[in-house]
Parts: sequence; structure tokens; C-alpha cells
Amino acid sequence: MKLTDQIKTRELKFKPKVEIFENTIELNDIGISIPIPNGFEIDNGGVFDKFKAEYVFPDNSEFSTKDRESFEKVIFPPVFALKKGNGRPVIACYLFDVRALKGRSNLHIRSINKYELMWAPYLAKKTNEIPMNAKRIMKNELTGALSTEYGFDYKTKNGTVPIPSNLRILTYEVVNFVLTFYIIYDNTNNFEQTEIDSFVDGIKTNDNFGNNSFWQKAKSMFNL
Repeated sequence: MKLTDQIKTRELKFKPKVEIFENTIELNDIGISIPIPNGFEIDNGGVFDKFKAEYVFPDNSEFSTKDRESFEKVIFPPVFALKKGNGRPVIACYLFDVRALKGRSNLHIRSINKYELMWAPYLAKKTNEIPMNAKRIMKNELTGALSTEYGFDYKTKNGTVPIPSNLRILTYEVVNFVLTFYIIYDNTNNFEQTEIDSFVDGIKTNDNFGNNSFWQKAKSMFNL
């Protein structure tokens, strides 16, 4: 499959409902509450716009010229993004239809996470030798997975020195969706494991879980 097509299939046909509170963000379409870590704030879209405008993608010779020129254009913004200080660390939140990530395969969330990290080299060339793996997470009655640390150089079009950066991917399968967080940081703007653990601890079902029309329909569809 072309990378352009792979990206297109991930975009939802609807805009998820986001409610922002002082310390949490509610995604009521899937009944999930997400914490806002200390020192972070909701981004107004500037982080994504800056990324699209300045980032230099790696030269993937295996793609056709048309695909290399078009996949950048179809990358779509996150449901929301959290940023700290001048823009890093960044936590970009996406919501995907689970079928867009695993097709007809019977993959569990850890495998989905590992495959997601396997796509990363097409968008960011790997700079470390740590195996691309994922740790299963079971917390607050949710099942997820957290990837290993993926190193890459953040190169920009203005020719400045690339920033050695890190990516970790956090995923949760929630009924027929995959809630995905792309966490990007660097040595100067680090996101420690203790901070990641605290973020994970705060992801839970919200007051609408099991009570809204979405979940009633989902329960009926999946015999929950």
C-alpha cells in the first residue's frame, strides 16, 4: 500500500468531541478522560502547523515520486495536542478506527503498537539501535501498550542543526477505536519515565463511559 493511502485510511469520518477542563480532557465519543500533565497546556494548532511547514521528511527511495510528493499533504492534525514551554515535550493525540490499523488481522494492542512504530522510519529516520518493541499496559480497566524509545533527528528546512529527538507511542484499544498518543521530546526538553507513568495513570474512563448513546450502540454491536 502507498504511504499516502495508508495515511488517508486513518482519518475518521467524523470529528471527535473534545471537552477541555482545568486538569483533564474528555473524549466523550469513547468515554475516556485524559490528564493534562503538570506544566503542559493545550496547543492551539501551532505545533502541528509548524511541523508541517518546517520538517524535512527522510528521502524514501522505495516510494514513487508521486507518493513522496503527496503523502506530506495528506497528514492530518491530531484530535488535540499538549505542549510544554516553547513546544516540547509534545503529546499529540489521535483517534483511529481499529480497522485502519489492523485490517482483517486479529492483532492485539501490543502488536498494533509495534506495527505503528515500524511505520515510523518512513516519517523519521531511526538513529538508535533499541529494538522496536512494546510493553503491555493494564491500568484503570484499560488495556494499552507503550513503545520503546525511538530516536530520530528533527531536521528543518531552514538548514539549522538537526535536533536529536525521541518518540514513544502509547496506544489503547477502546471498542472499535485505537486511541494513540505520539510523545516527542529531546534531551533539553525531556519527558521522564516517571512523567509517562503518571500520564498513563491518569488515563481512565470518564463519567459518560457506558451511559452515552455511543456506548449503548457499541455494546449492542459487540455484545458487551
